[in-house]
Amino acid sequence: MDQNTGVVPGQRVARLTHPVLGGVGLVALFGVIGFSFAGAARLLTATPEWGLLWLLVATLLIPASTVWVFKASRIAARKARVLVRSWTWWHPLWALVFFSMLVFRIREASAAGNNPVDAYGLLRVVPEILVGAILLVRLSMKRPFWLRDFLRGAVGGLGIYCLVCVASITWSVKPDWTAYKALEFSVDVSMMAAIVASANTWVDFKKLTDWTLCFFGLALAAVWVNMPFFPSSETWDGGRLTGVFPVESSNGIATEGAILGLIALCRLLPLSGRTKDRPWYSFVLVVSVVSMILTQTRVANIAFLFSVGLICLFHSQLRRMVLRCVSVVTPVVLVSIWIFPFAWHTLREQFITYMERNQPTGALLTLSGRTDWWAYGFKQWMQHPFTGIGAYAARFAVLDKLGVGSAAMMHNDWVEVFIGTSLWGLIPFAAALILSWWYLIRCIRSRGLFVSEQRQLALEMLACLGFLSLHSLVNDELSWHAPIMYLAVVAYAEGVRRRFRQIRQEDQDLADLRLKPIGYLVESPEPNHMTQ
Repeated sequence: MDQNTGVVPGQRVARLTHPVLGGVGLVALFGVIGFSFAGAARLLTATPEWGLLWLLVATLLIPASTVWVFKASRIAARKARVLVRSWTWWHPLWALVFFSMLVFRIREASAAGNNPVDAYGLLRVVPEILVGAILLVRLSMKRPFWLRDFLRGAVGGLGIYCLVCVASITWSVKPDWTAYKALEFSVDVSMMAAIVASANTWVDFKKLTDWTLCFFGLALAAVWVNMPFFPSSETWDGGRLTGVFPVESSNGIATEGAILGLIALCRLLPLSGRTKDRPWYSFVLVVSVVSMILTQTRVANIAFLFSVGLICLFHSQLRRMVLRCVSVVTPVVLVSIWIFPFAWHTLREQFITYMERNQPTGALLTLSGRTDWWAYGFKQWMQHPFTGIGAYAARFAVLDKLGVGSAAMMHNDWVEVFIGTSLWGLIPFAAALILSWWYLIRCIRSRGLFVSEQRQLALEMLACLGFLSLHSLVNDELSWHAPIMYLAVVAYAEGVRRRFRQIRQEDQDLADLRLKPIGYLVESPEPNHMTQ
């Protein structure tokens, strides 16, 4: 021990100042607190009936949660460094696909028809052209030769659907728009096929998932950053949280929040039982769920709960935990309803108000007018029952005629696909979804064939797939450029399918080996060699 310092040689000296409280940390601290209060003030002006409550919550929780937020930010910075070090050739291309899906302005269908590619449109077209060109170059060099993967397995279902969409250009009621959207979606699926072709282990699919989640996190962060800088009439469209720059609908925010929340929940309660980075994932879960609730997207909330149920179904530890909580909470709720009936009546009224979103009952029954769109779409399909009206042409053949040309999609993947490509596109499109469900469930249940990390990733992908499948009934989550999370799910399902095929091939090789003559197995021809 040093007589002057009292420090044992080799022992690390404790720092007198916490690293968070350094110069940069203090600036970030005051920035976070100031931004949070600015956001609370914006909520105060946007929703006067709840604004004081938001301001009170911010005053009480922001100081107490500062340490929690900074712990989460340090973990996020470490994860970002790991992600950067693990970059491969497809990471920047996948980022370009994400950038091309950003929207910076809303146009009517008539404006899009007269001027398909304006200045903002180039921000979508140029990245897709660049990605498509690089994929073709790599295909010619066989690095990798992704064309076979484009037409096989779960990816093949989407690949065949893309070919049908391209073929529908010849009979589309709006051939130029069909050509643009069909080629756009084909580039997305080709990019996924190239990633699958270059994947060597399940870790590559984990990288794809984490990279995709980064985009969702950035998009959700942009929505909250917009809040203090734009008028409340723009950030709160009818009392629903929306994005201003880039333009982000409430449905899109709900999807991002739900996906991030489901992944965070799965990683907070992993199948292996060992939780890592709890502050970060708990922070992501809270922010995501709050964002989703503020969008007041009804079906998204239901789909989120459905996916949570899926997680409980395939996660034995979580299932037991939920059953214990239900057994404890149910008697308490029943007693409180009996003692405080007026409080529960008020809570019920608030829930009904939240679900109705100040809309008349008819709007709720027609799903905000969607059923009228779908009915008219089927009428248009009846005029072309064998071929459909052309892929993605519903915006002009249906929505523009109904006077809702600002809506770019039918808000239902299955209606969009069916009226555009009839059964020719619907069958392979549905096959990709069914195969993804099948192989992900098999992976989770095959404990002897897959390690816990592989099954954990399958559970995360299944939760996302459950949400996307249910939400696709009222929104275009699977067929509209660019469904990057759905493509990541299909990619991992295809990886699981290949692993099962490899296992079957190994079993077959072993069985063939056992059927070979004994002399084939031994080097020496002596008859007693095997018995000895």
